Amino acid sequence: MLCLGAVGLSAVLQGCSSSNYFAKTQLDAKRIAVKKSEFVFVDGEKTKQRKYILVRLDQSEFPICLYKHSETEYSALLMYCTHKGCELLAQGEYLVCPCHGSEFNNRGKVLNPPADQDLQQFKTIVDNENIYIQL
Repeated sequence: MLCLGAVGLSAVLQGCSSSNYFAKTQLDAKRIAVKKSEFVFVDGEKTKQRKYILVRLDQSEFPICLYKHSETEYSALLMYCTHKGCELLAQGEYLVCPCHGSEFNNRGKVLNPPADQDLQQFKTIVDNENIYIQL
């Protein structure tokens, strides 16, 4: 019975797993290239747009959350809470700290304390195919 319960609980927990999408990227010395197509996905027969994607950095334990505001405007935010250094969770248009409840908008501005400093942002440059995150 215990084994069957563990298998059932495992299936439930996997169903609740994060829906965050980590983009495929290319890294050179000073920037990360992300294809604009990383924001597009197919759901059934419909093509949809992601509001944000996550980018892993080998040199940092914290990912970057890349928000799409328009075809030419993006914000790249380090997912490191400025209050006590916890990794933030992306929740749609907001980033939330699971440790103490600080909230930030999709441009990195503090919305709710205890954090009192905005998030670290990276400059983005856009061409026809890519978004470049300047490191």
